[in-house]
Amino acid sequence: MKTNMLNKKAGFSLVELLVVIAVIGIIAAIAVPQISKINESASQATAQRNAQNLTSVYASALAAGHDFAGGATDISNTIDAIVTGTTITAAGAFNGTFFGVPNLSTTDKTAAGSYVDFDATSGLMIYDKAGDSESQ
Repeated sequence: MKTNMLNKKAGFSLVELLVVIAVIGIIAAIAVPQISKINESASQATAQRNAQNLTSVYASALAAGHDFAGGATDISNTIDAIVTGTTITAAGAFNGTFFGVPNLSTTDKTAAGSYVDFDATSGLMIYDKAGDSESQ
């Protein structure tokens, strides 16, 4: 005996669609906080990288005979000077060499400043991975 299947419709029921939407909502609720942690972690890594670049350029320029700090220990003014940069004009191996970290925004400079400090004994700018130094 043949049964007539004209009354049965193909597709998903309302309950099935609601279950799928609920599952997607649960997954989104779990994923969104993780994405914000990733953004925060990336911002911190960028600030640390910029601080490393600043201290490296400071040490390199100091070895070439240029002191960005000018004997002072003010981090923010020294960072501004490094971002502006300088070209060595004195005769020698570094003549014409540019030392600087250009194109850092004010926000980037402030964030990187929390990872650098001055060592009063050596007069060097020091990178502090923990970021314990005072933010300038």
